[in-house]
Amino acid sequence: MGNKVTVLALFKANPGLEEEVKRELMALQGPTRSEEGCINYDLHQSQEDPSRFMFYENWKSQEDLDQHLQMPYLTAFREKAGDLLAEPASITLHNRI
Repeated sequence: MGNKVTVLALFKANPGLEEEVKRELMALQGPTRSEEGCINYDLHQSQEDPSRFMFYENWKSQEDLDQHLQMPYLTAFREKAGDLLAEPASITLHNRI
């Protein structure tokens, strides 16, 4: 397997849907944290703008992350995201240096 991968995933809830987005994102934590390649999967909410959320994730390898992205619960969230989010999620991958 390859190098560890860090992911920053940013989400902006539609106005009035902040609590629903928060619930949906929180529901992803349990199953994701039980995935074999997951090191951490931590959800944050902005102090300045409560409609903004961020997952800070670390994965043992790109392969583990790729498997995570195929999980049924992520597919189900992506299907709902268009109605819940004000803009597409911003996902960036990073390597620790």
